[in-house]
Amino acid sequence: MKFLWLYFLSIGLLMAENQLQNETSPYLLQHKNNPVHWYPWGETAFTKAKAEHKYIFISIGYSTCHWCHVMAHESFEDQGIADLLNKDYISIKIDKEQYPHVDRYYQEIHYILNRRGGGWPLTIILTPDMKPFFAATYIPKAQKYGSLGLTDILKKIPTIPEEEIIKSANEIVKIADASHQVQNREVVKTNPKIGQKVVEQYQSYFDTEFKGFSKAPKFPQATNIQALLTINKVSQNKAGLEMALSALTAMANGGIYDQIEGGFYRYSVDERWLIPHFEKMLYTNAELLTAYSSAYELTKNPLYKKVITETVAEMDKRFQSHGVYQSASNADSETFEGKSEEGFYFVYDYQATYDFLIVKGVSKESVISNLAYFEITPKGNFEHNLSNPNLTKTEVSSDCLKVKKLLAELRTKKKYPFIDNKINTAWNSLFLKGKFQARVVDSHYVKEAQHSLDELLKLVYRNGELYHQTIHGVTATQPGLLEDYAFLAACLFEAYQATLEEKYLSLFKTLVSQSVDKFYQDGVWRESTDGFITSAEMSDNSYASPLAVNMQNLMFYSVLASDLDADIILRKTMDQFSAVLNATPSSYPTATQVLLMMKNEPVFVKSSKENLSKVDMATVEYPFVYKWAVDQDEYLACKLKSCFSNDKDFSAVKIDIEKLK
Repeated sequence: MKFLWLYFLSIGLLMAENQLQNETSPYLLQHKNNPVHWYPWGETAFTKAKAEHKYIFISIGYSTCHWCHVMAHESFEDQGIADLLNKDYISIKIDKEQYPHVDRYYQEIHYILNRRGGGWPLTIILTPDMKPFFAATYIPKAQKYGSLGLTDILKKIPTIPEEEIIKSANEIVKIADASHQVQNREVVKTNPKIGQKVVEQYQSYFDTEFKGFSKAPKFPQATNIQALLTINKVSQNKAGLEMALSALTAMANGGIYDQIEGGFYRYSVDERWLIPHFEKMLYTNAELLTAYSSAYELTKNPLYKKVITETVAEMDKRFQSHGVYQSASNADSETFEGKSEEGFYFVYDYQATYDFLIVKGVSKESVISNLAYFEITPKGNFEHNLSNPNLTKTEVSSDCLKVKKLLAELRTKKKYPFIDNKINTAWNSLFLKGKFQARVVDSHYVKEAQHSLDELLKLVYRNGELYHQTIHGVTATQPGLLEDYAFLAACLFEAYQATLEEKYLSLFKTLVSQSVDKFYQDGVWRESTDGFITSAEMSDNSYASPLAVNMQNLMFYSVLASDLDADIILRKTMDQFSAVLNATPSSYPTATQVLLMMKNEPVFVKSSKENLSKVDMATVEYPFVYKWAVDQDEYLACKLKSCFSNDKDFSAVKIDIEKLK
């Protein structure tokens, strides 16, 4: 019995070497059985590295990342690599969705060291006192194509004189710190034609053949599209509008959009929008939902309506759980043989599809025409002669919807990809904001979005504190980041515009005020309060800049709370970035919209809830008009420091607002 007890004790000690077993992140849990002695990001690992004077090996990724899985299988499941890491390094696994501010900082380090953008998996190596000196993305286990493999790198670093590494690390940190010094930046006046400048900059690299803002790989870049739609709203810029609408149309017809079940994949690997990287991200669909809603409100294009309704339906079906939304689905899915292949669930074999439709009673002529319509062909457009559906110019047949439903049914014979079950506050807020905006298509989305918003708040907002993320059944503990406060506040503002319910306006004001108290320190906006100090930036990356979104929140807040100090902070912050915003505004699409809004000051129409429910602010020919329910019968139009129109008839107030243009 004594020896049996010692046996189980030894097994427990061995398992304890990998510290990820008790984490909640699906990404970290994917690595809990690696022979690598992983630690989660935190003081335990930092302290151990200092005490043992070991370098820190950091691997950053996320659960639905294809190349993260490749590197994990090649290296982190390999005992030889594990032995090297366990001997000479303290190894830390980071879910970039759990710590986006940490990821952004180390992506910048990658750029400083390599002079090109990074990605995932991201590998960073630090000194024991956490100064970075090495950065790379995917690294093969062994040497390939003239570059060192991970085995070589891990063996070589301990042989380099420590003083050389320390000198290099200090220089890298100095460069990184200098890039974030904003207090003494040059302040320049905003270009009065900044909207036109954005359009011209986009025109210089817009893909006029296949549409979009790059060649390959091609991302949706929804904030670019939204900026162009806003510029058109301000100045009726037809060239910018054409770019925005043509990109939306190309994506809606392309393979980046799931033509069978709806929703967008993360990006296209080619310039034609034909073959995607098959993961679906909540934030990608959130921002595109907003863009298509804005475009539909302007054009009433039925294609955009179809995209909106199908995207919401797909996100509800696949990602919604207990009223809120999970984070992402994997690009890889399981084959019938139990292997993992990218896109397997979504693509079609021509003959198997043809036979299935014939068995289901579709005529041969109809099968041929419909498969041609979806470009499902014998040759295929993907690996192994398989086809990823996209819409050709072939005329749609009368039974296309029937065939489309059958194609969805055929997919049910496969296993849907893994879904990351994190409930991310920022991403839920982005999506729910988009769902509120989808009311331009159908008003029933408002009630659905309200229900989800209320459920989200139960999970992530407790006792006046906001939290970054959780999973069902686990109490959220990670403090909210700037992106959580910014995006949730923006969602609450949209919820208020859709419902005029006071609770949303009240919490909006609370969160914006808290964001200043928590993240605005010594004239600089920080991304977190967790001790890892990173300055917030105005550039949009995977999604809109949280700082830029919060500047819009501050603009609204200054009016709604009659807070001139908030307006001062807004203007000081925008001044800090004024030089770069004026030089390359197309790189800062969300912040550029804030500048346009500062130039065309938002107008709030105050009246009773009953009165405001009767009017549609979209009919006002002024770009930024919003509702504010108060206890009065007349309509009153106000800006930050003054009210300028008052009448019992909204049409009279509307005329006065439109005179501001």
